[in-house]
Amino acid sequence: MTASTYQYVDLPDASVVTTRALLTARENITDTVAARAMMCIHGGAGFGKTLAVNTCLHALEPGEDVRKITFRARPTARAVRYELFTALDLAGEPPRHPSEFDRLLKTALAERPRTFLVDEAQWLNGEAFEYFRYLWDEPSTQLAIIFVGGEGCHTVLRREPMLSLRIFIWQHFTRLTPTRSSTSSLCSTRSGPMPTPMTSPSPTATQPTATSAPGLS
Repeated sequence: MTASTYQYVDLPDASVVTTRALLTARENITDTVAARAMMCIHGGAGFGKTLAVNTCLHALEPGEDVRKITFRARPTARAVRYELFTALDLAGEPPRHPSEFDRLLKTALAERPRTFLVDEAQWLNGEAFEYFRYLWDEPSTQLAIIFVGGEGCHTVLRREPMLSLRIFIWQHFTRLTPTRSSTSSLCSTRSGPMPTPMTSPSPTATQPTATSAPGLS
């Protein structure tokens, strides 16, 4: 990732303001990557989710292999396969048969630890989320996945128990206001199983944390 991907507007001499949401996101993302888990950061458009996640992931590079995928339309599992093929910079032509495609992706993902940032995840339906779960559940893959999107992605993930139970951390962003530049009522929640595929869920733990959206100055 490069700094040009951090924000959608080019603001000369802008710098990131460290808010409680950014600090919480940094801690949550660091824990998720270390555990090779999945997390969901959700909230309204323009609340700083993508900026915060890109900033936090950049701090983990180059030691962490971070790959970003952004969806602009509602993809099928087939489309997700092609996006992963491109994001991984795999050589040759994509396989035509789904089973061959899956085998190729799982082999590539088993080579070394990687972190996927899945942005605009509100476009994903249950089938697309399920495909990410399928790859993450594979014992040989070494994946951390961070879903970032509007409230739609949170709704879909919560609706599917197989997916919801595998989300290690949920973090909700709301709009930053002048009176909440240093305090807020947002929370991050840790739940689901510890991220070792095929293990039993651990007890749910909720950790309320005061946060606010990151800003620019």
